[in-house]
Amino acid sequence: MNRKRQSGNYRILRTILSKTRQIEATHDMSYLIAYAFLYKYCSDLMKEHFISVIEDKELTLDEAYKNQACQDMFRHDAFKMFGYYIKDSDFFIDEVINRSYSNRFFIHEFFTAFSKNLEFPEGSNYEKYFTFIFDAVSSEINMNKYEFEGENHLIVKDIIYSISKLDIFENEYPYEMVFDRLCQSNLMRVEQDPDYIRHILAYIVAATKDKVDKVYNPFLRDGSSLVDLSRYCTFGMRSNFGKSSDKLTCCCSIIKLYINNFDLNGVSVEYGSPFESVDMKSASFDVILSRIPPITPNNLKKLNKNQSIEMVKRNRRKQLENVLSTKFDMDEESFMKDVELNDALENLLSKMNMERDSEIEFTGEYESLKNSEYLFLINMIDCLEDDGVMVLSMPQGFLFKNSLETLRKYLTVEKNYIDAIIAIPDELSRPKRSEIIVIFRKNRNFDDIVFIDPSKEFKLIRSPYAMKGSFRRHLLLDEDTLKRIVEVYMRREISEKFSNVVRMSDLFENEFNLSISRYVDTFEGEFISLRDLKHQKEDIDLKLNDLTKKIEMMMDDLNIRL
Repeated sequence: MNRKRQSGNYRILRTILSKTRQIEATHDMSYLIAYAFLYKYCSDLMKEHFISVIEDKELTLDEAYKNQACQDMFRHDAFKMFGYYIKDSDFFIDEVINRSYSNRFFIHEFFTAFSKNLEFPEGSNYEKYFTFIFDAVSSEINMNKYEFEGENHLIVKDIIYSISKLDIFENEYPYEMVFDRLCQSNLMRVEQDPDYIRHILAYIVAATKDKVDKVYNPFLRDGSSLVDLSRYCTFGMRSNFGKSSDKLTCCCSIIKLYINNFDLNGVSVEYGSPFESVDMKSASFDVILSRIPPITPNNLKKLNKNQSIEMVKRNRRKQLENVLSTKFDMDEESFMKDVELNDALENLLSKMNMERDSEIEFTGEYESLKNSEYLFLINMIDCLEDDGVMVLSMPQGFLFKNSLETLRKYLTVEKNYIDAIIAIPDELSRPKRSEIIVIFRKNRNFDDIVFIDPSKEFKLIRSPYAMKGSFRRHLLLDEDTLKRIVEVYMRREISEKFSNVVRMSDLFENEFNLSISRYVDTFEGEFISLRDLKHQKEDIDLKLNDLTKKIEMMMDDLNIRL
């Protein structure tokens, strides 16, 4: 804690939060802060590199920018290392603030200086995502509202100035954590997964997968779950995919991934509904992780029908690619890069009657799954590699809701997809929002499911970057608890009051109710037999009847009538 208090970034974070309490927090303020954070990071990262390059050349940065050879070198390095190039040294963030801070129209100049003076490599994802952010800012922020002299105008300028003074290289309270905490604040209200969920999902994936190439988070929110996974994993994560249906959240997810050292050329973030199939040819992932929100069946019938069509289309494409790979020795790179081949495959798929195929995707007792509010789960599993793993945090109602019994049967007995179900202590998730972790796998060799309830054996720690006064919000399961959960799961251990391994036949007897409490007994206290209680009640009833008769006889003797 002492190190945090000594951190310059932490003090600036507190200052920013303090200033925002002096002004009404609005939606466009959130865009303003997100844009300023991206500008600060990109500007300082590039400027620091350029200064180090010319350190022994006895040139200032301005002089180097005027030298054509230096400028060509700068552009080459910038494209290769950062994915963008600031074309003029006058438009680094410090120069813009020093030159224009006292101007009446400073805010307008600040928000155009960065976006108007960038250059990108041709076909770069950086151009696509930066342009998306710039367009969102320009459409959401009314610059004229801030261009006046007065208290609000000065506070907004002070916030931008404070952000410009953050140190993007500080270790005590890293720049990316400042942005993370601001995203969680009432100022921005960006959609986020709780710290404990991100922590658990990342730990389980890192412990159960030796190698990861493609990761998908269908409910990406601000991207924090992918960031946490990258911190735990020693493997690659070469390609990362996600969806967000909120524009501000989508912008913040792109910024968060970039300032946490993700190569945006290996990132595919879609601004759209997480319930729809991922828009990617031949989608196939090593890992899918996400926090699934409570789902309501309203207006999902048409959506699920479309998802079912997409699922069949994706399967058909895989079949076509397998034939081409076998017969013509084509590889994955051919399917990804050959535009004409892709167009031909898509035209062929479009001529197939996908709607008719989707009608027979679920037959018999599973016919009702076409309209299930959780159909997207089956679609996501279909996107997994054969040795892939899907780790989801879900509402506890998924385990016992009557309307989902057929789905649970399909996922267990029919397809054998569910590998483990883990309870989250109420101290973290709170009873009204109780959640569980479900681990799905394809091609399992087990005919059982591991149930784990750590509610009697766990310890909590506080996130190292938690803000003062937000203790409960930033609680996490400690390392020993997570290690114990993973070890029990991997070894498929039966441990009293902690875990159980349940065969599919037992699930059938329980009508596919997957409530953890049915299979892991964590009750503490004196056991009371229901049979003994029944006998006690019968004995009390007999004595009560005898007593009632005696009282009635006494009342008759005394000639008392009621």
